[in-house]
Amino acid sequence: MSTENEIEFALCWFDQEQWEKLAQVDPDGVDDSYEEWKKGANKAISNFISNGQKVRKISIKTADLVKWCEEKGLSPNSSTRSEYVAMLAQRRNENKKT
Repeated sequence: MSTENEIEFALCWFDQEQWEKLAQVDPDGVDDSYEEWKKGANKAISNFISNGQKVRKISIKTADLVKWCEEKGLSPNSSTRSEYVAMLAQRRNENKKT
């Protein structure tokens, strides 16, 4: 369990089907293949962990991401995905407290 002083990084996690849907809505913002994306994501996770940081993978449904973006007038690009996953992580933390 993390204390207030520990930071837990939330990372968008896509299965292959969801990643392929993401590639359709943001073709310029994703790697060339799911395998390439997954390798990079796992490397980032390893880097966080090796630095003593905590990481939580949050599975993303692309349709939910796109809907959220549309409601906010945003594009589903990498910075928006970061904002979205941070919001999901915060909601999950709040739900754990209740």
